[in-house]
Parts: sequence; C-alpha cells; structure tokens
Amino acid sequence: MKLFQENKPAILFLLTFVGLYLLLNTIYGFYVDSFLPEPDPITLVVSKHVAWVLSWWDDSVTYALKAGYKNVILKNNYRTVIEVFEGCNSVNVMIVFVSFMAAFRSKFKPTLVFSIVGLVIIYWMNLGRVALLYSIEIFLPRYLYFFHKYLFTGALYAVVFLLWFVWARRVRHEAA
Repeated sequence: MKLFQENKPAILFLLTFVGLYLLLNTIYGFYVDSFLPEPDPITLVVSKHVAWVLSWWDDSVTYALKAGYKNVILKNNYRTVIEVFEGCNSVNVMIVFVSFMAAFRSKFKPTLVFSIVGLVIIYWMNLGRVALLYSIEIFLPRYLYFFHKYLFTGALYAVVFLLWFVWARRVRHEAA
C-alpha cells in the first residue's frame, strides 16, 4: 500500500491514459466497422481535403469511391496513385494525444484550448503526410514504404511528443 501511495500520481496517470485510450479506440473501432464495407466519413473527409491540397499543384487530382471498398482512392488523370484507408486519417494519433491530455491534468479551459490546437496541428500535419505520400508514389515509388512506415509516421508522433512536452512544461511551470 505504501508503494501505491508513493506513486499515486504516476499510477493514476497511467490508469487514466490507458483506460481512456482503450475506451476511445474501442468506440472508434465500432464506429469504423459500422460503415463497412464502405469507408468511414472521417477517412472520406481526410481524403477530400488531401485531394484539395494536392489540387493546388495538380488540378487533375481527384478522389474516388468504389462500391463495397473501404479505401478511398486518390488518383490523377492517368492512374490510381494511392489509397487512403482508415489508419491514414490520424484519428488513432488524435486518440493517443487526447488520452495524454486527459491524464496529465490541469485546469479545464487551458487543457481544452491546448487540446483543440493540438488536434488541428495533428490533422494538418497528417494532410501534409498523405499529400507527400501521394507525391512520393509518383516521383519516388520505390521509397514509398520507407516514408509511409517510418519517416512520416515518426515525424507525426514526434510532433505529438513535442506538444506533450510543451504541455507538461507549462503545467509544471504553473504548479511551481
């Protein structure tokens, strides 16, 4: 019992983080499954936004749906370039971010404002990530796997960690 008392803040943080992460991820999983075999609306919106961003440079970029197919196709006049699936919409990264924000408690309003700003940053970074993957598939297709699996995923999580670091320093500064 003494061990629990000495580590109560850390244990409560971990329980809150893991509990909220599991809860939100489970709800999100049921949400996505409820639209199968079609893509979920969040993935569709992300795909539309990526096509819009890419159309700034190439007006032939479009998105397409195929009946009974859960991915959204991003293509140009010539061919299908990439497919966006549920894991590419940044919701899972947002769930991790929000779970941390809820577990690392502070005053409600600043936490809410910082969380919203963080979610917007994550969303726009993800749009850039998918748009760059589209371009890599066109110009450097043999490197797509590396960029998709490692570099861009790592960069997205690095931004999340940076946001957490900024938040933790702010909360610690407020407590001092």
